[in-house]
Order: sequence, then structure tokens, then C-alpha cells
Amino acid sequence: MILWWCILFLSLLGTDNKCVRGQFDGNGFISIDCGLPENGSYIDDHTKLSYISDTQFIDTGLNHNISKEYTPSVSKQYLTVRSFNSGTRNCYSLKSLVPGSKYLIRATFLYGNYDGLNQFSMFDLYIGVNFWKTVNISNAVTPVIAEVITVALADYVQVCLVNTGGGTPFISSLDLRPLKDTLYLLANSTQSLALVKRLNAGPTDTTIIRHF
Repeated sequence: MILWWCILFLSLLGTDNKCVRGQFDGNGFISIDCGLPENGSYIDDHTKLSYISDTQFIDTGLNHNISKEYTPSVSKQYLTVRSFNSGTRNCYSLKSLVPGSKYLIRATFLYGNYDGLNQFSMFDLYIGVNFWKTVNISNAVTPVIAEVITVALADYVQVCLVNTGGGTPFISSLDLRPLKDTLYLLANSTQSLALVKRLNAGPTDTTIIRHF
């Protein structure tokens, strides 16, 4: 079942969850730069949001820098990745949430030939035990973006990367934003809303809309 919400195309997705700490900024945001060295942090030049290392949210995986040939053309969050060469299922735990509250979660993936192999991958993304999206990396420089609006059933949400045999899973960044309960009423304790596509239906120019 596909639903159109404003300029978002959203599909229904069941929710459920399970278990490291969440660190919010002053707005209640969690902004994680995956692969950043332990205790690393910075303020993004464009959004002015504070990004932190992912080491407090997960205890598996390896940190990498993307290939230098791609660094001049990408945002700072894409310069590092965390890859998962072992284990079928590796999960980030976003904690200190409010049970019953609504959140938007965004995950981004940019390969950037971080491993020097020039081998693209395909893997699955889950919220807890529930399928969210298949991530299909088809080139080195185009980011794949996944978004979901979900209701926290406990004081944490898990975001899991699952190896399906299509190559090594990896992730560039992970963001969480609290939402008002009055928004996206179709997102509730039994179903979430997964982004299919976002369209800019108004302007006639090529202005880029920045998110978050």
C-alpha cells in the first residue's frame, strides 16, 4: 500500500524493536557521522548541526576514510564510513528516547571506494526486526538515502544493517529527529512510514533543498 503525504511518497512498514547510549543536542537531535574516530565531533558548516562519532552507539564494525579522489565533491558526513565485514546483522542502538513518541530516522550511504576494491554492494536495512529498505550501491559517488518515520515502543530504537550476500554493508551517517505527535498520523505503534521518493513540486529553478 503506497501513500502520498504532501511531497513525500511513503509506504507502510511494520514496527517493533531491542538494545549503548543516545546523545542529544539542544534540539533533541541525534546526528551521527559513522566512521568518525572515537570521541570525534564537529559542527557542520552548512546546517550548523553538531555531529558526533558513532562509537557510543555500536561496538562492531571498522572505520574507513573514502578514497581521496572523491573527498572534494562530497559533504563532510560522507568522508568516513563504518563497514561490517563480519556478522550477518549489525545494529546501532539509539537510546534515551521517549516511548510512544514519533521520530524521523535517516541513514545515508556513500561508498567512495573506501576499501579500494571498487566493488559495489547490496544489503538490507531494518528497524528492529522489521524490514525497512534494501540499500543498493551502484556507483562510488552517489549517496543512497533512507528515511523512516516511526514510533518508539521503548526508550530505544535499533537500526540494523543485514548482510544478504550482496557485499559488505556500510553506513556513512545516521540521524534521528523528534516529531510532533500531530504529524504523519499514519505512523503509529503498529506501522511506520518509509520514504519512497521526495519531489520538489514548487520552484521552477534548480535550487537544492537541504534537509535537517
